[in-house]
Amino acid sequence: MEDLKERYEKNKLTIKEIGDRINALLDDEKVKEYLELHRQLKKISEQQKEFYRLIKIKEVSSCKHIWVSTLHDYDPIEGRATDYCGCMKCGLDQRVFYITGSFRNKNILTFDQSIMYDFMKDNRYFEQGINTKVLCDLDLAKGIYSKIKEAHPDIDDVTAIKYFEIALDNIRNIKVSKERKISRAKRLSLSPNFNNWEAIDVRNV
Repeated sequence: MEDLKERYEKNKLTIKEIGDRINALLDDEKVKEYLELHRQLKKISEQQKEFYRLIKIKEVSSCKHIWVSTLHDYDPIEGRATDYCGCMKCGLDQRVFYITGSFRNKNILTFDQSIMYDFMKDNRYFEQGINTKVLCDLDLAKGIYSKIKEAHPDIDDVTAIKYFEIALDNIRNIKVSKERKISRAKRLSLSPNFNNWEAIDVRNV
């Protein structure tokens, strides 16, 4: 008991000493400048996040989507199948509803995912655009589409889809080495270890 009281009093003294040192530093002009800059940075960072959110909402709301099926989910208990789609143009991805689950827990989403979740929850977005009815990894679809647009900036959506399907057929039917797969993934701005190149990953549904 005496030992605990001694340690308590010692900590109390240390807390006071640290508090006095902090108060002394607060009178230093450099410290004042640091704290003010820190406050400004926090404020402008929050503004930047809001600007980004508004830009993304504008981007997905004005997009004439080209949809691919990104996930086919089957619930054996309820006997219900659900297809989740994503847009290869703007990246809008219904899988956020799969991630949040039946309880719609937004806390597990990234900032970008939460933006998509809020937008899709409040808008009739799926009526816009074209559904390719192709099951394909969304990052792969976006990578192929960006390369098509890079080569043909003025291409229309229907022709872009034809080019996209040709690219998937090549991936599906032409066997290449592991090194070639890694190189192709890099060209499409995917992770070098991206491995969704098998026929089961890119097919019509």
